[in-house]
Amino acid sequence: MKKVKKMLNLDNLFNLFPPEDIKENNEVSIDFTATPIYFLGMWKKIILNHINFNKKILTFFKKTNNEFDIQDIAEAGRYVTFGRAWFYLKKLDLNNEEHIKAIKNYSDDYLDTSLELGIQHFQEKEEYEKCAQILKILKISQEL
Repeated sequence: MKKVKKMLNLDNLFNLFPPEDIKENNEVSIDFTATPIYFLGMWKKIILNHINFNKKILTFFKKTNNEFDIQDIAEAGRYVTFGRAWFYLKKLDLNNEEHIKAIKNYSDDYLDTSLELGIQHFQEKEEYEKCAQILKILKISQEL
């Protein structure tokens, strides 16, 4: 008897699982970027990474050329950093119990430090409404 090799038909294989069937009932999607944990995490990440990045960039500019005003570069970096970080933090709703719970659960020394730095920055800019909001978040974070 002669052995016959059968070839695998890939078209048939993939037709067994059409994309329509997969999408109908089995797809779960959560937009993590719309959660209070994400807002807090982005605030903390932007502020704390700025400190390290700022040190490196200022060292770089000091070595390259004396034409740049290092203080202006540092101030511009701070302005952009805290402005972008505020974009996320202002999305917290302190009247929403889920947001309050997220602040308490996400609380750590790094978050508190980033909040304190935010208060200091916005005090210097005389943006006291932002300071008040950040202070409320800091107090919630520090509750035991």
